[in-house]
Amino acid sequence: MKPLFPPTLKIDLTSDMSEDVRLMVADLENNIISGLILVLALILVTIGGRSALFVSLAIPYSMFITFLLLSAFQVTLNMVVLFSLIVALGMLVDNAIVIVENIYRQMQEGKSRLEAAWEATEEVAWPVITSTLVTLGGFIPLLFWPGIMGEFMSFFPQTLIVALCASLFVAIVINPVVSARFQTAKRLEGVSGDRGLVKRVYAVLLRQALNHRLTVVLMGILVFIASLTLFAVFGKGTEFFPQVEPRRAYIYIKTPEGTNLDASDTIVAQSERIAADYRDIKYIISNVGSVGGDPFSQGGTGTHISRVALDFVDIHDRSRLSSEVVKEIRQRVQGSIKGAEVQVEEEEHGPPTGPPVNMEITGEDIRVLGDLADRARKEIKEIPGLVDLKDNFVKGKPEIKVRIDKEKAALLGLDTYTIAYTVKAAINGVKVGVFREGKEEYDILARLPEKDRRTVENLKRITVSGPKGEPIPLTSVAEVSLATGVGAIQRLDQKRMVTVSANVSGRLANDVIRDIKARLAGFPWPRGYSIKFTGEQREQEKARDFLSKAFVGAVAIIFMVLLVEFNSVSTVFIIMTSVILSLIGVFLGLLVCGLPFGIMMTSIGVISLAGVVANNAIVLIDYYNRLLEKGLAQGEALVKASLTRMRPVTLGAITTVVGLIPTAVGVSFDFRKMAWDIGGESSQWWGPMAVAVIFGGIVATLLTLVIVPVLCSLDFSLRERFRSKPKSISDLSSVSHDGRSKREIRHWGD
Repeated sequence: MKPLFPPTLKIDLTSDMSEDVRLMVADLENNIISGLILVLALILVTIGGRSALFVSLAIPYSMFITFLLLSAFQVTLNMVVLFSLIVALGMLVDNAIVIVENIYRQMQEGKSRLEAAWEATEEVAWPVITSTLVTLGGFIPLLFWPGIMGEFMSFFPQTLIVALCASLFVAIVINPVVSARFQTAKRLEGVSGDRGLVKRVYAVLLRQALNHRLTVVLMGILVFIASLTLFAVFGKGTEFFPQVEPRRAYIYIKTPEGTNLDASDTIVAQSERIAADYRDIKYIISNVGSVGGDPFSQGGTGTHISRVALDFVDIHDRSRLSSEVVKEIRQRVQGSIKGAEVQVEEEEHGPPTGPPVNMEITGEDIRVLGDLADRARKEIKEIPGLVDLKDNFVKGKPEIKVRIDKEKAALLGLDTYTIAYTVKAAINGVKVGVFREGKEEYDILARLPEKDRRTVENLKRITVSGPKGEPIPLTSVAEVSLATGVGAIQRLDQKRMVTVSANVSGRLANDVIRDIKARLAGFPWPRGYSIKFTGEQREQEKARDFLSKAFVGAVAIIFMVLLVEFNSVSTVFIIMTSVILSLIGVFLGLLVCGLPFGIMMTSIGVISLAGVVANNAIVLIDYYNRLLEKGLAQGEALVKASLTRMRPVTLGAITTVVGLIPTAVGVSFDFRKMAWDIGGESSQWWGPMAVAVIFGGIVATLLTLVIVPVLCSLDFSLRERFRSKPKSISDLSSVSHDGRSKREIRHWGD
């Protein structure tokens, strides 16, 4: 329609959320493609040849099946789904690596393609299925997340469950068929278990660990305790959601009730001039006199409430952090604008949770609540990091009250209706006729001249007609005074409520709330009046409670799956121990990166990590048990299983880690612009979860390759000791002085 408008009229589209969606999708797409290329390059370097191609096929096949199923379930493409695909990226090849690597190894031992494909798949099918079920067990409890948090994060477990099921199908159906038709491998002469520098170094490390089993286990426990202690002392604390650089900010202005539009507009213009000094702000949009959906105006709107919206330029075009700009604007407007309350707030990210600091004061008398809110604000306003402190108590506009003395009025022959009607007619006017001009009609109102109704003293001179028409002064039958009414009343559980809320800057909300609680500990609350913390704090507590239950539920599911697979409580205990010890990496990662423990992001990363750790342990222990069943000595079986499974275990963990590196570091390649993309917004949001999985995965790999064999060895020794207890003198010939079997002593002596 621009051609129809005057040429001097300029039209801009502001607050365009579709642009935000496109940028977010493009950012996550770049991370997915960058992670995919890194994973493929890693597989090609480590496995090489056709095996790398067969493993890589798991990614497009699994993605294709995943998108089909998500479409069938009517799941939209959103930021949570896209990040879930990034997390799944490294996991998709885990099963394929185990299958293809096992086929390749058996072909090296001299078996034909068809024979190797059949036997290798049969050998690891159940461990692969079990490991997938274990991973799914970590995500299934998240499907039952209630409330707004559940609606927001539900796409994460849904997407991962679908993607992992698709990867399982590809691994045990498509990969063996392709390998049986196209795989090639050179036959190796002799045992190849110790080939390569990495395997030789690992073999030496493993044998040293097995010769000092109790020392290794004790070191693992001490490191775990040390990581918890270090994070508790030097860590950044906890947070609900990560702090993200805002795309928009809002200046809320509240002048005294009754302020007219012209006066409000003058104050808004001051804030506009301040915001115009920053070139990182693209648009400044002002609404004078009314604000929709504004937490600052809870309980009513009017000419005294205004809002100025600030749109920042794209994150890559900013000369400085938008959070720093918001902080500076807050200091300037609050220091220069007088006679009004001014708040500067960043745009909220994620699901609506309420302000970081939100205190609900409940009681009976609304005016007492307003006074308590004002006193509480004064008590906590000096707490460091507390900004935009406000309450939603609305005093109401100034009004003139006319209190009629009914006894005096009755003595003079007047009633309240007559008096009230006279005052209303004098001030607001009364219709006395209609003026017609053509087809238009206008009401004719009769009322006092403006000069006679401008002040309270003028109103006191109004007279009321008595029964006989005599003038009776209004002050003879009524009291006229200035007062304020109640602007709005909020209720919670049938009790009146006033909310005091604030944002935080430079500190974590949990730390600020802890200081607030300490400051208000001795506050004199009247009988019948109380305070409680809600908003983001309440959602955080609800999320923490659910995630704690979800973690217990995930552990229970994993425990049952492992128990069915191995039929051994001690084996399950070994795997679960490795899962718990993987938290060492999580806490060290948060310390290294200077990140707080996120109730949402880090917790979900820990749950994701549990499946990865359990997968690696399952693959190793299953092969170890198979070798024992074939008659190998325990020590020989343990070393051979560890060396044989080193490559799939390492690759499975590294692919998961590598796939998340672009998200964690915030560096990916923009394949549309063919340029590097540094510091994308998705990395700010999802980075803490990626950091938890990356560092946890690295530590978990070391645990699987060292701690798990040591625990398996200790488990075997304990079983042998109980089996070998001599029941008679004749049994002593086969048992040493410390209760261990001769075969075991001979092995550990070697």
